[in-house]
Amino acid sequence: MTAAPETSVMRSATTGESITVVERRNRLGIWLCIVSDITGTVALLIAYAYLWSLNVGGGWAPPNDAYAPPLPFWFIFIGFALAATLMWWGVRGIRAGDARRMVTAAALSSLIVLVTFVAQVWQLSTFPFGVSDGAYASATFWLALSAAFHLFTVFFLTTAVLGRTRKGLISPANPYHAHLVAMFMTWTVIAAFLGALLATTMTDSPNSKSPAFGGFSNEAAAPSSSASPAASPAASPAASPAASPSASPGS
Repeated sequence: MTAAPETSVMRSATTGESITVVERRNRLGIWLCIVSDITGTVALLIAYAYLWSLNVGGGWAPPNDAYAPPLPFWFIFIGFALAATLMWWGVRGIRAGDARRMVTAAALSSLIVLVTFVAQVWQLSTFPFGVSDGAYASATFWLALSAAFHLFTVFFLTTAVLGRTRKGLISPANPYHAHLVAMFMTWTVIAAFLGALLATTMTDSPNSKSPAFGGFSNEAAAPSSSASPAASPAASPAASPAASPSASPGS
């Protein structure tokens, strides 16, 4: 009888563990990164909506109501979406055994992300307001800076996938790094869409009669102007002089 041939198991070049074990660990890591990024992005979106709804002291709108043009926001979102779509196309190709398709997808995705990043920098430099010109201006700057950070991160990841695939480190037998990058890129598409949606639809505040900050009044806590001066014993003209021992005639 001949012994059954051993099944070869791919192992990590750094830890020596099975690729499937490393993949599960890395998948958990990318999910933690996505959740962490979600908290920051949602905080920015909530701050934008909160300031828009309050319009405290009429300080929401920029000078002369010069809001940012809407088209660049959607152009940048389209760049995110195209890059992520290409990356998923490459992931499906390499899982099917076509590593050249992954190289092509990563190269095109990197190019699109680079163009989109340049567009984002251009948008930041051409806003018709300064970062201190009202609540809308500062909130919009933060949304654009968040998108620029996402683009910079994604460009680093897509070029890394391109280089590792060309070297054979990402292969049909070991494609999970590319899959994890595509997962993160999917989240950045959602973040870009939500940012563009708020920045282009929530411009003029619905609250046009909000009080100035610190200008709230509490009439119940204010002293009453109709209080009688007789309430103070020192000011009462009816106070008896006999109450004072020094005023007694028998002293």
